[in-house]
Amino acid sequence: MKRNDILILVALFALWLAWPMIDREIIKKHFYSSPSPAPAETVVEPERPAAEPPSLAPAENAEPAAPGPVAEPAAEPVPETVATEPLRPETTAVLEDERVRLVVSSRGAGLASAELKQYPLTAAPDSAPVVLDFSARRALAYTDLAGLTEAGDFDLVSSSNNEVVLERTTPAGLQLRRTLQLEAGYVLKVTDRFANHGTQAVVLPLHYLQTGAMPGLPGEATTRGLMNHGVDTLSPGGEGVKHWGNKLARWFDEVKKEKGLSKTPVQIEWPLDTPMEWVAAKNKYFAQILTPEGGAEKAVVLVRRVVSEAEQQKTGARIPPLAIESVSVAVQFVDFTLGPGDAFTRAMQYYIGPKKYDELSRHGQHLVDVMEFGFWAPIGKLLLKVMNGIHRFLWPHSYGLAIILLTVLIRVVFWPITHKSTESMRKMQEIQPLVAAVRKQYKDNAQKQQQEIMALYKEHKVNPLGGCLPMLIQIPVFIALFVVLRSAIELRFASFLWIRDLSQPENLLAGMLPFGLSLNLLPILMAATMAWQQRLTPSGGDPNQQKMMMFMPIMMLVLFYNFASGLSLYWTTNQCLMIAQQLVAQRRKKAAAAAVAR
Repeated sequence: MKRNDILILVALFALWLAWPMIDREIIKKHFYSSPSPAPAETVVEPERPAAEPPSLAPAENAEPAAPGPVAEPAAEPVPETVATEPLRPETTAVLEDERVRLVVSSRGAGLASAELKQYPLTAAPDSAPVVLDFSARRALAYTDLAGLTEAGDFDLVSSSNNEVVLERTTPAGLQLRRTLQLEAGYVLKVTDRFANHGTQAVVLPLHYLQTGAMPGLPGEATTRGLMNHGVDTLSPGGEGVKHWGNKLARWFDEVKKEKGLSKTPVQIEWPLDTPMEWVAAKNKYFAQILTPEGGAEKAVVLVRRVVSEAEQQKTGARIPPLAIESVSVAVQFVDFTLGPGDAFTRAMQYYIGPKKYDELSRHGQHLVDVMEFGFWAPIGKLLLKVMNGIHRFLWPHSYGLAIILLTVLIRVVFWPITHKSTESMRKMQEIQPLVAAVRKQYKDNAQKQQQEIMALYKEHKVNPLGGCLPMLIQIPVFIALFVVLRSAIELRFASFLWIRDLSQPENLLAGMLPFGLSLNLLPILMAATMAWQQRLTPSGGDPNQQKMMMFMPIMMLVLFYNFASGLSLYWTTNQCLMIAQQLVAQRRKKAAAAAVAR
């Protein structure tokens, strides 16, 4: 296979990699028909999935549960209606350390908000920290458990910076005592003790425990072609982590296709009928991960979509493709029975914090897989560790410089292979007249022609694939770095030179250029260096292939234009180092030729 053939394959692979962006930003935006004005929107509330609950095994440290329902007296189900007593004013307590501030609400004993102190909301110097507002859907609150949901007022028993205890007793005598303990590393330990203080057995029906909604954050909407929201589950038995994020918008599309946009709900519930050890709801940089002791059999995902201005005004204007506004998830617990005087304890771990490798890896349980490194995880984790290590030892600390030094390190590692590749391409160029003569001599005998060309390569000690080897080796490195940089919270709001945020495109002159365009200098510089590097590279291909490869820089410019500037910085630096290496090689070659001539 010739070098240019490999380049074509690389270009096709890059096109495949960027196809989601092309499909989302070009095809769907400009090549579908505009809908007619829509009538008033109807929110559809799908029914919750039915379940055949298995028996509930109590936790190891739980108090003994009562046996199954007895004939006398009959088990008394928890009422399905919400308690009628008037709601008292909401009371709150705060769990806090140097990293996080969690506001616990008396409504449902859930979290009303979570403040992540070390992460600013915007790039402004005086920006407030990220605050996840759960007031509309309190995190860690139960649903379908009347009297113990957000509609119920819990009593605050005790409160400190690292522990809050709340409890509530229903009219049927069922008491829920919840203990929330803030631990290191963005982890909240949740212990729920259900106790029956009544005179009859009580049945707790099938119920759910929810996370809060994970919205998008300012600036994430400018990231092209990437799904920022997601839901992940860890399957038991070594099956690994399942990522459901690419299906979120598809669920809406299925409803839209079946019922039309006018009947597409703003939010939908979608069942996940799969056993899980933990479940995560996440946006681009942060995650909530709920780990019930003993796992769960099922969950329900609640997805809310963005309602565009055109849809709100119902003007008949072109409506953009459906986009996700927020996502949350609720794990399902099966029904069980508590006899009079019996109790049951349920323990859970709740992570609420950044999708940061160092933080997630210390907790084990495959939590780090919410970063979705996928197949490239071994290389991606290594590159991320090296980049973070370089950043820690740099002064001043700069992720831009860390990316440049990481690129230099990669070039040094691959230098022997790259050098041999350059020499191989130079020899290929030198024997091209001989190859052309063989092709002309045996133009009517393809088999003989191939045999003679291979003999020619062997005689001159030329490997026809030698020029392709460095490129093939660097493709996994490039893809792994792409996967890492697209969601590395380390690059969020990390500035470098004129770049304000290495995790986003440069977006220079945004709002000043027509058609909503912005100027990104790094992709342009990258394309220019690619064109220069192609001119310096010895090539043994035919002229038609060389002309075709002239379009490679243009294609890469289009693909990279709206990618994270950190990735463009890596590729541009890599191209500049390749150019420098080739210029040095050419200078040495000329010096050697001049010495021979003397």
